[in-house]
Parts: sequence; C-alpha cells; structure tokens
Amino acid sequence: MRNPARILLATRDEGRQRAWTEALRTARCQVVTTNGAPAEDIDVLVIDQPLTDANIAIDEERLSRGQMGMVAVGVGLPADVSLPEDHSSRELRLACLLLAEIVRLRRQREASRRQEKVLTHLALSDPLTGLPNRRAWEQQLNDRLGGAAEGSAWCMALLDVDLFHEINDRQGHLEGDSCLRRIADRLAGGVRRAGFLARLGGDEFAVLLEGIAADRAAAVVDLIRIQAGEDGDAAANRSPLKLSAGWAVLTGPANKAAAQDALERADAALREAKQSGRNRTRPANS
Repeated sequence: MRNPARILLATRDEGRQRAWTEALRTARCQVVTTNGAPAEDIDVLVIDQPLTDANIAIDEERLSRGQMGMVAVGVGLPADVSLPEDHSSRELRLACLLLAEIVRLRRQREASRRQEKVLTHLALSDPLTGLPNRRAWEQQLNDRLGGAAEGSAWCMALLDVDLFHEINDRQGHLEGDSCLRRIADRLAGGVRRAGFLARLGGDEFAVLLEGIAADRAAAVVDLIRIQAGEDGDAAANRSPLKLSAGWAVLTGPANKAAAQDALERADAALREAKQSGRNRTRPANS
C-alpha cells in the first residue's frame, strides 16, 4: 500500500490552515504543519507567502531539482502550481495529489539514474585496484582513438610485474593483492591526466598516452614503469617489485583493427622484455 502524500502547509492564516488541513485529510494526505517539520520527506509544499517569510526550513536545492513540489496560493512565486486566493477545496486537493505523484516519479527517475551510474561504474571498474578494467579499456580505445584528430600521436604500453607468481607463492595472495594495489596507485600517479590507465587482469596493466610520438615514447614509458616499482623492505618482509613494459605507437584516428594491432605489438614487446632479463622496457617492431 502506498504511503500517503506528505503535504507541508506554510501559512500564518489560522482559518486557512484549518481549511487546507480539512480539505487534504479527506484526500488521505498526511498534513504537516510548519512547526519544526522535517523537510526531507515532504512531497508538496503549500505556501501563501514568500519562502523567506515562512516559518520553515526548506532545502531550496530540492525544490529546484523537483524533489519537492510547490503549490503557491495567491502569491507570485515560481511554483509548480499556482492557485488563486479564491481556490476551492477540490482544486487544492487535485493540485496536491497530482503534484505529489509527479514528485514521486521524479524521485524514482533520479534514483534509477543514480543506480545506473553505480552499476556502470562497477561494470567498468576493477574491484581490487579501483582502476578501469578491460571492458573500460576497450571502450576508451574506441572512443579516444576513433575520435582522434588526423595524424595525432598515441603510445600504447603494456606493463606487468616481474615474477609476480613468486610473491603469491611465498607470501600469499593477500600480499599479492596488496602489491597490485600499491602498483596501481603509483601507475595512476605517473600517468598524465590526458592518458588512460587500466588493469587488464592478473598483474597486467595497460596505458594509453596521447601526444607521445616514437621519439619520446621510450623515455616516458620507462619512467612510468620505474616509478611503479618499489625497493624491497626487509622489515615488512617485502621483496623488491619490478615491472617490465612493451610499447607501440600509432596515429589517429585509428579503427578497432589498428588499435588491436598496436596492442598485439605492445604485447610482443612486453614478452621480449621478459625474455631478455625483465625489469626493462622494449619497443614494438614496426
């Protein structure tokens, strides 16, 4: 069963207060007076004076967002519904009931939008590190590279932690997860605002950098890689964390096939970095 509409009456006219109250109670509304009324769950405000003169504490932002409705009686206020001084009880009831229903629909729509935003964030986020996940990475590749200016320079890099399985084997998966979170934080600090960082899975991270041509890519990616690692900490029983990286460059605009080709070349470069001794950065073959 639906809760009754909560109507806040803001008038200093005692006769009008009684008449409004009687008219709305017959409509099974819950009438609230102005004396200390909590405004958070009010559906409709009925007022016959400026807000600044009313004995109520109203969140005007809620009014402006349509999360509370306003019926103005005999005053020139920017209300949802305006009624004349000589309005009938029936007109007041209809105005309040219809406006309360509209307000509840607005709230439901806003709640749905918030929920959709939360679900979208969860779908595109890695739960361990909070970074964008593989799905978000693929989406960003399409959006950024597909809409890039003609001839723009991009660098795509893949990084992963050297001998990460040994951390899990020796110190357990909780410490491994902690390592990944620390690395993710440092990578996020090293990637410029114009770049995009994601965790693709396991101990592999991907970086997309705009405006980085081949002559600068090696130094930029290597600096990000080095900053993401950490020295060992004997007191905390932590081994040094080092990363390897591979990178490739491409120009925009780039379609999905070109982006996938760059990713595969960066992955091959990463494998070469691993095979040639780890803790280093390698460029992709042209």
